Amino acid sequence: MFLVLFSGLYSAEATTEESPIQNLDVKVLNEIKHNRSSWTQGLLIYEDYIYESTGLYNFSTLQKINMTNGETEKILYHNESIFAEGLTSYDHKLIQLTYKSNIAFVFDIETFELIDSYQYSGEGWGLCTMSDFFVMSNGSSQLALRDLETFEIIEEINVTRNGKPVNNLNELECVGDLIFSNIWLTDEIVAIDSKSGNVTKSVNVDNLIDRSVYKDSNVLNGIAYDNNDSSFWITGKYWPYLFEVNFVENNNTNSEINENIVDERNISQLDSELQFFDSKSFIFISYTFLFIMVIFWLIDVKIRRN
Repeated sequence: MFLVLFSGLYSAEATTEESPIQNLDVKVLNEIKHNRSSWTQGLLIYEDYIYESTGLYNFSTLQKINMTNGETEKILYHNESIFAEGLTSYDHKLIQLTYKSNIAFVFDIETFELIDSYQYSGEGWGLCTMSDFFVMSNGSSQLALRDLETFEIIEEINVTRNGKPVNNLNELECVGDLIFSNIWLTDEIVAIDSKSGNVTKSVNVDNLIDRSVYKDSNVLNGIAYDNNDSSFWITGKYWPYLFEVNFVENNNTNSEINENIVDERNISQLDSELQFFDSKSFIFISYTFLFIMVIFWLIDVKIRRN
């Protein structure tokens, strides 16, 4: 019986091993100025221009930005009731989410004329476009896959890192089969497998802004992929620059470091304590304790019979 118990515990421990996550840093290739009054919510690149969605009530906009010098070439101002959020493009149109208004605006990409809108339930955070659907975040660990024509939910995927939910998924960028998302309130971007929901890469971008110099710069928010040279453009709320970067490998292969970056880092100490109970040491101690208890029981029975 005890051998069966021991083998069962060992089998459970073996199946909880963490899968490796590729840890990446950013290598800066270029930078252009960024409007420091922009509370960045969404970012994308379309035909050699950067398009940006900025948020906050009374300050929400849609902007077309020159990729060479950072100058804003076109801007649309929303009314005071709109808090704009994520931004994507599809079929020569821009789709811009709103935070709590339950509406996605559809604009002509050339004129910024409002040509359509979609209704949805819940909060809108990030948005990107894959070949067969939109991907939308709402600040949770779940992503909604939405129909390209109706915006109706097709499927929802749960995003996990080593089996644990990844909350605060925010701005999104779709690249191939991967969904890149920044984790709100952190300096981390994760790459998510769109089929499984598993995090496969973690990008550390905490060295882009010297916050001792740019004290007003707020959190990372803005990821855009440039198909022309396979680079990413990154910025944040009130950041002074838009950075063109490549994601490059670092020498750190320990996925536990990434656990300290995400928003759940306040429970990392508890996680490490719980990991002990899944370890071989705990199993050995438990088995030894049970064996000793059986010996004591047998001795007690013998004494009582005598």
